[in-house]
Amino acid sequence: MRSERVFTNLTCNQNCTTCTDRRAVEVPALVRPAAVRARLDAAAKGGAKELVLTGGEPLLRRDLEELVAHARSLGVEVGLETNATLLDEARAARLRDAGLTRARVNLSGLCAADDAHTRDPGGAARTAAGLVALLDAGVAVDGEALVVRSTLATLGALPARVAGFARASGAAVSTLFVRVPVSSPDPSELVAYDVAAGAIAALDEAARKEGVSLKLAPDSGPPPCVFAHPSRVAHLYSMTPGARPRDDHRHLPDCERCQLRDRCSGFASAYLARRRAPELRPITEDRVRRRLSLIATVDQQIARELVQPSRFERADTGVVDERLIRINFHCNQACRFCFVSTHLPPAGDALVRRAIVEAGEAGARVVLTGGEPTLNARLVEYVALARRVSRHPVGLQTNAVRLADPGLTRAVVEAGIADAFVSLHGSTAEISDAITEAPGTFDKTVVGLDNLHSHREVQLTLNFVMHQRNLDDLVPYVRFVAARWPRATVTLSFVAPSSDVVPRSRDLVPRYSDALPRVARALDEASRLGVVLGGFESMCGLPLCLVPTSLAAYAALSEIPEGYDGGEFVRTTACERCSLAGKCYGLRRGYLALHGDGELRPVERVAAG
Repeated sequence: MRSERVFTNLTCNQNCTTCTDRRAVEVPALVRPAAVRARLDAAAKGGAKELVLTGGEPLLRRDLEELVAHARSLGVEVGLETNATLLDEARAARLRDAGLTRARVNLSGLCAADDAHTRDPGGAARTAAGLVALLDAGVAVDGEALVVRSTLATLGALPARVAGFARASGAAVSTLFVRVPVSSPDPSELVAYDVAAGAIAALDEAARKEGVSLKLAPDSGPPPCVFAHPSRVAHLYSMTPGARPRDDHRHLPDCERCQLRDRCSGFASAYLARRRAPELRPITEDRVRRRLSLIATVDQQIARELVQPSRFERADTGVVDERLIRINFHCNQACRFCFVSTHLPPAGDALVRRAIVEAGEAGARVVLTGGEPTLNARLVEYVALARRVSRHPVGLQTNAVRLADPGLTRAVVEAGIADAFVSLHGSTAEISDAITEAPGTFDKTVVGLDNLHSHREVQLTLNFVMHQRNLDDLVPYVRFVAARWPRATVTLSFVAPSSDVVPRSRDLVPRYSDALPRVARALDEASRLGVVLGGFESMCGLPLCLVPTSLAAYAALSEIPEGYDGGEFVRTTACERCSLAGKCYGLRRGYLALHGDGELRPVERVAAG
């Protein structure tokens, strides 16, 4: 969505040390209402789909509500850039009623210690109150923080404060954007990119723990090659292949060997005029390039991934259409095999609610997923909505880290969750935390599973994604589940090189022939202990001809609709001779490229079971 900023005024009630827009007095020709409306009209006529009113501080205008209403009348979304210090509940409601749809609040002065940065004593408390007023009014809110010398000491506290707003208002800040200025009235405030990268990496770690979605502002550096570990901060970026180069940026010699050169603008000329370029780590690994890439615009990719059609089939229900609805994309874990675009911001409350209602009206089962859906402050509301609009049990896909809180578990169960599908990829913290790249989360997931298991009305399924790092843990995993959650079932999924995000590498994706002996032993152990182990027939399972158990149940499955896989799978020559071909997805293209199809064993006839 093309967005255009329109200045309403240039004065501000704060005087941030780095601000380059603020003026001591207004320019009469710029602030006249007719002049502002004319600029809004011109921007909308020029094709902008969102008009963002900015300043200075727009809330200094007594006629801001009228300007918002005028912008909304042009048929566009209306945003506001503000420090929120002049907002109370009544004015936030008036702005909402006038048509304000989103606000971006400057949080660089959110901590009291940052009042020195804004040069506004007490401003931090007023910003916090104004932000909560916007959330309470139902306005979507993003935050923005600057990485400058005077905020370095307090940046790490921001995620906890932002998460606290969700607890105070019942609504969450959608995304916390971070920006590194390259020009300032006070040059001593500007920090080098390597310093900024370290601060942002620490801020990201704090945001992940609090479940806050963090992004680098689209027009801000540093580029990913400045970070010590670019792959770990890939979710901060949204880089579109073939993006238009920026005139005020330039590439450096090291950029020539970087796989992101076609989508990265390089370095701001203003930065290079002041400082040497930092040490660069050009992106040469394909998996890192994939994690940093965006297929289309952010809005287009959100639309592509918000709803994922699915289907499941059981003897008692037959085929049931499902819709997996991603109520947010970010996650508090970072599994390498995850195919979700975790760098995307949330779709927004209205889009999520519409997707849930449309699924119910279509007669589909609603499964709320992510990213990690428990990070969304409105999860309980969405569960209740899905329960109202769908005749099917509501499902939740989660890593259960936040469900270690028994109160949250109780709330989602009481709202209507009937099925919980919980990702746990190892039987020990050592194995699991290495896979999720989120130390300490195994213990929380285990407690979350304990809490879910205590609610007997919830069908509990654990999802174990088989890949190179956990194959030898299959049997211990079955024993762990049997001992701790005896009524749970286990789904075995096979790591899937299913999108451009998942690395297609042998160190992640094993051969089926390496996994199958371990699967067979796990099935024997599950049978001995009374654990239901399955999931082989799903899109994330195994080619049915390789399942090391009786195939009679799979022969009774219905035919998979033509084209349902979206072209992700292929049926090889071996599949054409298999009696289960129509009931089996076949072989993933990514697996075929890595390992070929020599392991397939066509099934000529299935004995009755």
